[in-house]
Amino acid sequence: MITLLKFAYTLHQTRRLARSFLVAVVVVVQAGCSTPPQSPWTLQASPPAAADCSLLLQRLAQRIKASGGSDPLAYPIEAYPYLRVDRLLASFSTQLDSEARQQAWYQQLYRLGQTARQVELDNLAPPLTVAAREQIERCIEQQAFQDQQAENFFPQLTTSAQVPDLYSGWQRGLGLFPLTRQIVLHLIAKHQQRWRQDFNSPALLQGPSQRYLPPASAPLNPEQIADWLELARGQSPLGIPELDAEQQRALFRHFAPTWQVFTRSPADLIGRPYWRDGTPGIDSDDPITYWLPSYTRFNGQTLLQLNYLVWFPERPSQRPLDLFAGLLDGLLWRVTLDSEGRVLLYDSIHPCGCYHQIFPVSERLTVKPLSANLEQPLILTGVAPGRSQGRVLLQLTPSDHYLQGIAVTDKQLSGAVAIEKSISSYRLGNYHQLRSLATASGRRNLFDPDGLVGASARLERFLLWPMGVDSPGAMRVWGAHAISFANRRYFDDPYLFEQFFEQTAD
Repeated sequence: MITLLKFAYTLHQTRRLARSFLVAVVVVVQAGCSTPPQSPWTLQASPPAAADCSLLLQRLAQRIKASGGSDPLAYPIEAYPYLRVDRLLASFSTQLDSEARQQAWYQQLYRLGQTARQVELDNLAPPLTVAAREQIERCIEQQAFQDQQAENFFPQLTTSAQVPDLYSGWQRGLGLFPLTRQIVLHLIAKHQQRWRQDFNSPALLQGPSQRYLPPASAPLNPEQIADWLELARGQSPLGIPELDAEQQRALFRHFAPTWQVFTRSPADLIGRPYWRDGTPGIDSDDPITYWLPSYTRFNGQTLLQLNYLVWFPERPSQRPLDLFAGLLDGLLWRVTLDSEGRVLLYDSIHPCGCYHQIFPVSERLTVKPLSANLEQPLILTGVAPGRSQGRVLLQLTPSDHYLQGIAVTDKQLSGAVAIEKSISSYRLGNYHQLRSLATASGRRNLFDPDGLVGASARLERFLLWPMGVDSPGAMRVWGAHAISFANRRYFDDPYLFEQFFEQTAD
């Protein structure tokens, strides 16, 4: 079964095309823009060789697309392809009531685009020279300056900076969605009822297991965390609490969970993704947890979220024609902090966007009454401890890697040197490393241009296609996690929690 799912998605670039493009780059670099690199806010005039810059950027876009190396994290804005938008930034597009907020928002779009462009250039083979990459950035800055001179630039940008709907309307129409969704709702409700009854059940948390400890770190003072967040919010015209790199590292270490995975086979060992012969795999000798900050808008504030992602080699087949088995599996654990840096709630999904669970922590949260015809996440109250009670221990079942239990780990184990075979330490790695993994011939994104890991496709996609979700069960990049079959909902929706919770005053 797994062999059938391991198919290659390698796209080959001919040497002739590569040589032709490099010749064009050299010509443009020699005759192109001559000004030094500048930010989009300090350009004073357009460099002289605009036609050459236009040609270079056009050919660069063609080459990236032909190589299959388009980065799927965040979404290019069609009229301004050097900018990118995500759901958080799109939510601010109608709330830019001052020049400071407009500029801060634009700079965020520019930064997303610049990061994606660097990923795409890193993954090109053969690689461009440093001089060519610098020239590309200068031409992008020239284009940005020219665009900003247009009379209706900002109104057009705010209108264009929208994230596409990832649900397919024609699939839902052809699949008789109003009827088939009722079947899916029934099956999901039955699954969640069983999961709710069994959560933290000692009977399911037995047998051999592998425990992964986070890197050792000194605990942070809650007042210090609150001060960091308050200062960061005050420095952002948009009120987004972006911490500096050192603060981020400290915070991610402080809230990092301990993983306990019950094991039956090597498929239950956490590891590092890699590419080999066009197929992704997991190196279980290098256990790593990938971290990524995100933000949610709740109760009038923008709150910081800490995401922790682990990967497994596969979800092995447990029965004949197992619809859910396939290459790669994982779990994404998210910690949402309130404005004071305390845990507001936890939630989790698998990298396919499946099995959304929410664990309220704050006593100020109240679950809203929800319609029975609405596909709900599994909301489990009273089972998750706050960080002040100790480091969180996440307990995963073997093979299917469901999050089945939450406890407080023995504080003496956190950061300890592994002395038992069943205990090891993991390292923390930046999520963005997944966008450019080393291969035998260069570098490659773990995710395809459509945001999926194509080799991880599951057979369940043939049954669930009427729900309008592209390849249900396949692993996905951040921002492409559709987390509902019977409705429209995304894991990175900035207003996700306002759909399910109300917060009372202190």
